[in-house]
Amino acid sequence: MSDDPLSPQQQGRIATLTGLIAPLVGIALMVILSVAVDVVVGIVVGAVAVIVLVPITQRILKRRAKS
Repeated sequence: MSDDPLSPQQQGRIATLTGLIAPLVGIALMVILSVAVDVVVGIVVGAVAVIVLVPITQRILKRRAKS
């Protein structure tokens, strides 16, 4: 199984999309949970979601770029 390295352009595109998608999802969760449940719960869940989504989003985007 050979891993073809991604070009710097592809790496930059993946980093940019990850930097856009993960915080947007985290902010959306933060706002929804802050309104629905509690402000502290919204902040904690939103922050954890961003931290968890960054590597997951990068992995998904790298797979899509290679195929």
